[in-house]
Amino acid sequence: MLVEKGMKWHLSSEVVIIGYGGAGAVTGISAYDQGADVLILEKQAEDTHYTNTGMSLGVFLSPTDPERAVRHMEEVCRAEEGYSWTDKEVIRAWSKYTCGNKAWVEETLELPVQEFGNTAGTPFDGRESMMAYATRGYGYGLFRALHEQVRRRSINVLYDCPARRLLTNSQGEVVGVRVMQHVGDDARELNIRAAKAVVLTPGGFQFNETMKLNYLRVYPFYGHGTTANTGDGVTMAQEVGADLWHMNCCTGRMMAKFPDFPIAFSLNFGGEARPLRRSHVETPVRTGAGFIVVDQHGHRYANENAKPHYVHYEMSLYDSQGLRHSRIPSYWVFDQRRIEAGPLAHTEFGAAGPYRLYQWSLDNKQEMERGWIAVGDTPRELAGRLGVDPGNLQKALRDYNGYCELGLDTEFSRLPSSLVPLDSPPYYAVRLYPGGPTTHGGPRRNAQAQVLDLDGLPIHGLYGAGELGSVYGMLCIAGGGFLAECLAFGRIAGECSAQEKVHGI
Repeated sequence: MLVEKGMKWHLSSEVVIIGYGGAGAVTGISAYDQGADVLILEKQAEDTHYTNTGMSLGVFLSPTDPERAVRHMEEVCRAEEGYSWTDKEVIRAWSKYTCGNKAWVEETLELPVQEFGNTAGTPFDGRESMMAYATRGYGYGLFRALHEQVRRRSINVLYDCPARRLLTNSQGEVVGVRVMQHVGDDARELNIRAAKAVVLTPGGFQFNETMKLNYLRVYPFYGHGTTANTGDGVTMAQEVGADLWHMNCCTGRMMAKFPDFPIAFSLNFGGEARPLRRSHVETPVRTGAGFIVVDQHGHRYANENAKPHYVHYEMSLYDSQGLRHSRIPSYWVFDQRRIEAGPLAHTEFGAAGPYRLYQWSLDNKQEMERGWIAVGDTPRELAGRLGVDPGNLQKALRDYNGYCELGLDTEFSRLPSSLVPLDSPPYYAVRLYPGGPTTHGGPRRNAQAQVLDLDGLPIHGLYGAGELGSVYGMLCIAGGGFLAECLAFGRIAGECSAQEKVHGI
């Protein structure tokens, strides 16, 4: 939106950041430490503020070798020979800064970290350098540490203040933001001057149904982070001529989504306690409870040890004869052993995690009473409650139990250690949908975190970091890849925006 002659400026700062999540906090800290005056705008009210970072597991990548990290990321981003989802210069910037993530968290946030292991689920060259680290208190503890550093620097955060429009001068430079500030029952429009730059860090569009329907390859898709992620940054960037990338990409898990609760739940399928150190190497330890996943016909269709960040590609198979997605929803089927192993949802992170947006019962009885968990004394009775073919479900369970006895899944090559029989009735099921913590799309950015226009040129005064316009395309690096990007490009955006010249109005 072009600045009108004589427009009144209600507030002014050198760097204005839109969105107070992980990326916004890192950007603010970094810009401040470069000597800039910083203002952060947050659409949520202070007393109900919660973030994707705070709802995460709190694991982040910090590769051990920059060149190996570059090679690995180039393979992750390769669409086909000669074409990449992400520019080489951006990949190199990602590698340089992610390699410094561990040191930055320890030194700047003063937060102890512990080695989480090599989490790269992508079998490409350089994966051995993909080391991940965990923070105390999971993602909740990480965001608390970020918030504490923002507080120590006396960086001003305006809550309940959603941004509406980016303001530009006659040269197309971004020079400010129009917001709607809410104070109690009152609301007023404010024009905020950004003398050097505006940085977009408002997250993705997991809670914008129109964007998901029109951009993602799979629908429905349910978010398991903050409901504030409604794609505001996409529309604001488009208005000032930004190019978009990665709009059809997302990180997709098998999630539980229930009609009477707005956020999807990440599930603890086997009932195991989550280890602090993680590895993709097979171990002889058996999981606590058995389970299978079936489609709407009652058939297993995939290895249930699927890589969680990419399994939505298998769920989104479209039946061209039946003209429907026969795997959406799918059904997680388990027995009494899993009920007794503890809450079905993860309670270390997500909606049932430390924010306590939902208190999942220890014995799962509350969720049964709400109708979230289907139950049947026999597989046939359960099939009737789900509306799937009872013969197919019985066969799936019989075959699976046979693989458990054999110690080998000859159908889908599931890990032997996870083959625990389903032989403790009653039987239960939960509907599964594609969903997860992140969409990848948004305004395209360069290696300096500048937002680019349709000609590939920087829109002066506009930067981006975090999930909005993520560097990841079809694939991401599982196990800390997104927090790694928040830490890396938050620092890049903060440092570069602070060094901008003052733009004229």
